[in-house]
Amino acid sequence: MSFEKLAAPTKALLFDFGGTLDSDGAAWIDRFIPLYMEGGLSAERETLCRAFYDSDDNLPRRFALAGLGLEETVRLQVGCVAKTLSMDERAADRVAEAFISDSRRHLRRNRPLLERLAGRFRLGIVSNFYGNLDSVLASEGYSELFAVVSDSEKVGAAKPEARIFQHALSRLGARPEETWMVGDSVKRDMRGAEALGMPHAWVAGTRPETDRCCADAPVLRSLMDIEPLLLGKTWVTCAGIIAAGEGSRLRSSHPSLPKPLVPVRGKPLAHWVAQGLASAGIRSCTMILNSSGQAVRESLSGAFPDIAWDFIVRDTGSSWESFRIVAQALAARSEAFLMSTVDALVPPEDIARFSREAFLLIGRDRPCAALGLTGFVDDEKPLWADMDPAGRITALGPMARRKETVTSGLYALTREAALSMPPVSAHSKLREYWTALVRNGRPVRGVLLSKTVDVDRPEDVAVAEKQTRSWR
Repeated sequence: MSFEKLAAPTKALLFDFGGTLDSDGAAWIDRFIPLYMEGGLSAERETLCRAFYDSDDNLPRRFALAGLGLEETVRLQVGCVAKTLSMDERAADRVAEAFISDSRRHLRRNRPLLERLAGRFRLGIVSNFYGNLDSVLASEGYSELFAVVSDSEKVGAAKPEARIFQHALSRLGARPEETWMVGDSVKRDMRGAEALGMPHAWVAGTRPETDRCCADAPVLRSLMDIEPLLLGKTWVTCAGIIAAGEGSRLRSSHPSLPKPLVPVRGKPLAHWVAQGLASAGIRSCTMILNSSGQAVRESLSGAFPDIAWDFIVRDTGSSWESFRIVAQALAARSEAFLMSTVDALVPPEDIARFSREAFLLIGRDRPCAALGLTGFVDDEKPLWADMDPAGRITALGPMARRKETVTSGLYALTREAALSMPPVSAHSKLREYWTALVRNGRPVRGVLLSKTVDVDRPEDVAVAEKQTRSWR
């Protein structure tokens, strides 16, 4: 979707809960079914769905839910399904734990965003829930963010019925036309809001945009998209690619090819990177190549004619030198930009999300830079990163203690950060620059990505080919 400035709500925002705040557009049933299958249940999807909906519909009548938090509620929901389908108790525990962990990861990520929005708008929740959503929110530290929580079980009306929306609107003191509804269900959230004349935004996740409710509804890949939509921010449109290295470790398997042209499922490495950047809205790209990179230049110019290419040919002494050259070239014409190494394969939707989230506030601080992080570690010398709940990177390399995430080869920089870089002689490696930036207290945002692959060795190609099969 285009993130041109849209008419912002004058007063309020309403959110769905399940699938909107606790995941990126995936309803509870669509998150639970794969977990049950992974847990060993061999039942047909239809059977699993019936068991889920039986538990979902009857949970408030089977249990006293008042005061129960997210974890207790999920475990009761899973317990009913497990009993119906005779599922092993330990397997059911694993399903519940995986679901709770995933929900909390999204809730932690979304909280700083909601705090910022709460400073501008009145916030509320409209959710088809079990009657204890208030205590679920309290259990996750979310209660103070919302002026109203309209829980269908308590209100006595469920989306898309008008009454549940009107319940929230009346308590917010807002009219439908000045309140946005943000949710993941076209049938319940979008149609319900549309019937009342409320502007609405669909959290679609990975679903195709063709499934949207109407042409006017913005399509969000995650809740994080709502801030640029409401505040009129735009995506970064300028990027750089670092590809001046020799690629010596790949020569044993591809002796006649420069590293950027090593094929992964028949497509050169550089094409995967360029395609991902293009899908994130990048319209111009500066790429540094060594003196043997003429074929790379011709290949990219022919394959991506809609990108305005600027090629720098330089035999550099280090990745830090290459990075600095490209960053300062980009800073001459752009306030902020993305950068990627040519061997970093990141899912296109993750690159787009990184572009949107890289420069969001960290508390009250505007990031000077951002790093894409991944929990998938398949590197001989990973650069470990620690990040606080607000998204600020607190330690890199030897200073990192948790050893949960590593850098992925995807970066973002502001003009100010690029122009204030130290001289080439200050560092011998790119990681030294980033470690020093964080150590010196500069605000650097971390954006957690899914599984990314660093194609540096012959054996990495097979990993990359397997991973990219699921990419759109």
